[in-house]
Amino acid sequence: MIIYNVYQKWKGPSAVEEIIGKVFQELCEILRTIGLSMLKGLMTNRWLQIVVQVRKGKAIHSLSSRLHRVFQRLHKYPNDIVIETASVCNLNCTICRSVKADLGRKNRFMSFDLFKKIIDDIVPVCNTIGVSYCGEPLLNKDIFKMVRYAADKGMCVSMLTNGVLLNAEARKGLLDSGLNFMAISMDGASKHTYESIRIGAPFETLVENIRLFVKERNHRRLSYPAIDLQMVVTQKNIHEVDAFEKLARDLGVDRAYLKSLHIDRSKEDTEYVKNLEKDYFVNSTMLPTRYVVNKQGNLELKDKGLCPQKVRTPVITTDGDVLPCCFDIFGEHVLGNIANQRFLDIWNSGKYTDFRRDLALHRKLPMCANCLPSNYKTINKILF
Repeated sequence: MIIYNVYQKWKGPSAVEEIIGKVFQELCEILRTIGLSMLKGLMTNRWLQIVVQVRKGKAIHSLSSRLHRVFQRLHKYPNDIVIETASVCNLNCTICRSVKADLGRKNRFMSFDLFKKIIDDIVPVCNTIGVSYCGEPLLNKDIFKMVRYAADKGMCVSMLTNGVLLNAEARKGLLDSGLNFMAISMDGASKHTYESIRIGAPFETLVENIRLFVKERNHRRLSYPAIDLQMVVTQKNIHEVDAFEKLARDLGVDRAYLKSLHIDRSKEDTEYVKNLEKDYFVNSTMLPTRYVVNKQGNLELKDKGLCPQKVRTPVITTDGDVLPCCFDIFGEHVLGNIANQRFLDIWNSGKYTDFRRDLALHRKLPMCANCLPSNYKTINKILF
């Protein structure tokens, strides 16, 4: 990144204008990408002060000192934390591994008391959380209260949902909760295609839920939650990409994008893998994928280099187990439990530190076979 390079190379106040220009250019790009509707809760006072100082052309050493503290924080603490509020789903999607296997969770839903403890515990070290992982968060009866509690603590909260349960009560609950960002999965632009992938989901219900959610948010003159619509591109729906974009625009969502298919290989399940490779994987110039076809005719990751996330996005399951990253869906690498430990004690433990270092360098664990390549941005294509 330009900011990182500037920080590394900066020796003093020389070439101030050139450096300021490059830094401000990148900051503007960041702001443009996340959109004004996502500013609330995402931009801390520290970052806003950086932007203001750059725009006013103040001394670069002030910017450098602030960036130095930011980099120290990023090195010491997680970037964000995923909290699994539900480990079950109301659908049975053909491409989803979570609903086709026993995840080994004792609790289907996280309790509000445990969620509250987690938020109180992580507030000093992280201000960005997701409340979705292997299940549908809207199934948790306390989800609105959870989001509200985190938002009141200054957290930026995001959610991924299939959108089927976005009824009037859910729409009101989410709009009242302070949720910053919502992504809705829609793997098809027609009833036939969508329902053949998202088993158990009525297409018309989803479309109407999204339309009403956008309408009610706009009626309240709220800029949040920012609403994204995403489609995982497969052989089954690639012919509907243009129709998906048109539908997304008609619904009035803030952004629509395509995602590359993810084939989970963390457990031995030849039938599951072969089914996705044969019937769903698509190799198209429309959307670069994370896989290549090897000499044996099987799919393998394009890039097996260093861990792109540096294992800095831990997951906390419905049981309170702390996992190293989102690709450990079966909880094979439990590094502690937040129900009876402090998060920082787990994060800074010798067990977690050694695991983080080894995984970042080698990526030899089975779950790494699912991970994004280091140029992970190429697996998403933003339509608007």
